[in-house]
Amino acid sequence: HAPAVGSGGYSHDFFVRLLPEYEQLVYPVNPVVTPDELSAAIANMHADYEDAALVHAFGAVTINLTQPSWTLHGDVAAQMTSLVRYSLWAHRKAELGSGSDANGLQGEMPVTVKRIMTCIFNEISLMAFKRFDRSFAALREAIAMIQMLNIHQYSEGDTALALNEVSRRQRMYWEAYVHERFLCIMSGFPCTMIALRTGLPVADSSVPPHVTAGFNRLIQLFQIMDGPLLAHWTAQQDPSQIVPAMTAHWIESKQAQLDQDEAAAAETAREMAASGRGALSELQHVDLFVTRLWLRTLVWQLALSHGLLRSAPPQDTHEGLSLHFPAQRLSAQLRSLVSRLGSVASIVIHGSGILQKLFEITSTVADVLALPRGTGQTHDEARARIQDFLFLVRFLFSFERTQKHQRDYLREKLDVLQHVYTAVDFGDLAGASPDA
Repeated sequence: HAPAVGSGGYSHDFFVRLLPEYEQLVYPVNPVVTPDELSAAIANMHADYEDAALVHAFGAVTINLTQPSWTLHGDVAAQMTSLVRYSLWAHRKAELGSGSDANGLQGEMPVTVKRIMTCIFNEISLMAFKRFDRSFAALREAIAMIQMLNIHQYSEGDTALALNEVSRRQRMYWEAYVHERFLCIMSGFPCTMIALRTGLPVADSSVPPHVTAGFNRLIQLFQIMDGPLLAHWTAQQDPSQIVPAMTAHWIESKQAQLDQDEAAAAETAREMAASGRGALSELQHVDLFVTRLWLRTLVWQLALSHGLLRSAPPQDTHEGLSLHFPAQRLSAQLRSLVSRLGSVASIVIHGSGILQKLFEITSTVADVLALPRGTGQTHDEARARIQDFLFLVRFLFSFERTQKHQRDYLREKLDVLQHVYTAVDFGDLAGASPDA
């Protein structure tokens, strides 16, 4: 007879109420555990530690990715903490087996899709608290189990698993691949996962077409973050690391890959519309767009740190080699995206990921605007660039989740720019107090 598993203080109905938001906003970027599977786990959570761990992790990640404000609906941070804490406890209990099982640790380790996704959900939630260490540990546990499933050994024609299950496990593999790369850039922790030699997940008709299309585009975008890019990035913090010489040609090729990705994403959207298969959701579109701009910023920063940027690069080179690239192109693109959003929640909903990327892009734009004007740039163009920047700063400041140290950092940038652009009215941003 199974032990009574307790509930961490949250009712069955509490979790059931989160399922619609999970389906709409969480599943498209984590397309592994379906709402129906979660519903079954909720029904069974009092009888099974694995289900209890998954359900509480799902609760935390759904709250994290769907609440624009952390204080609007009670103390969201405290709620998330208690859910993750309970999930971690139940996850370990499931691993150790029941108390009556004398051979618990001598038996095979339980490795399941549910246990892996419990780790990935908790990794996302812990990232919201900027606990990159705990987040990394949870992700590495997920990766260890993914590797035990031998997803990387699958080849066409294998019949051990149904194709839908193969596809699901491949999506899970790629999700961990994407997360590991984001964590590497944010914290410097190393990456272990390599791209699946089988490429994108095999087709799975049980997944909505817009989910498949958006997730496949995300996989392709993150493959641009290859070994050399990650090595160059981490070498900035570790000068002893031996990396290939950085060249202008490599920078241009990376920006060109991002150009191709942008064009391919637009083509995917056109094909979906033409074939009547719907469209990417606003959240999917924003996630891809902001992530691509963020990657452009990373590549530009690498070029800057290696002295490869020019205030007036030759006509036949990629504009990504211009010192003014982030201010000339990226800030205007971002402003047009933000202006088009039907719901500002699309930016915030993505937990800390999109906001963090937006902050990095905006602070890079500020650094560029502090430089002398580019050759041939008129006063009006310079004014337009600073207006784009002020728009983005106001946008970031409107989010409760934008952290104090980020606000303070941008205020310092504003102070510098006010002295450079004396003819521009900074309005409500002029000399505002750090807590405003």
